[in-house]
Amino acid sequence: MTDAPLPGAGPADGPAPGDPRVPAYRSDLLDSLVRVMGLWTSGDFLAAVAAREGIDLDSPAVVVLTVVWRQGPRRPSAIAEHLSTGPSNVSKILRRLDAAGLTERRQDPDDARASRVHLTEEGARVARVFVAAGDRLVDELLDGWAPQDRVAFAALMRRFESASEAFLDRS
Repeated sequence: MTDAPLPGAGPADGPAPGDPRVPAYRSDLLDSLVRVMGLWTSGDFLAAVAAREGIDLDSPAVVVLTVVWRQGPRRPSAIAEHLSTGPSNVSKILRRLDAAGLTERRQDPDDARASRVHLTEEGARVARVFVAAGDRLVDELLDGWAPQDRVAFAALMRRFESASEAFLDRS
């Protein structure tokens, strides 16, 4: 008995090298989600969005700025966990951001031995510019979509997000 590929799956021996369009999942939805998440979180994509706005930062620095802007002051260890990287890598990123005057470390009010990363006024401005650029990019990518399609897409994404969060809460 041979293993036939499932509908929507790539060849039995995997996709051809360099062929990004061969689905890796049976579900077209999952395949598209993975591709979009991969694109939107890739260093090249983040750097291109930042560059369009004149932001001269590498993608890990942009991510740190936006995480601290959205979530508030964080310990470096929490930032490392968010980035799925080690503390030494986050220390390097924070040194660059501190030197650029975009972040500063202050004593953690809950633990005098620890510090939290805060945005400076300029760091908050850069984060706002980057987030606004993301909003404009979404508008650009949805150009030509009917208003009801935009509303439906946003509602379905929020619903999917809620279901994903509920899954994590149950785990």
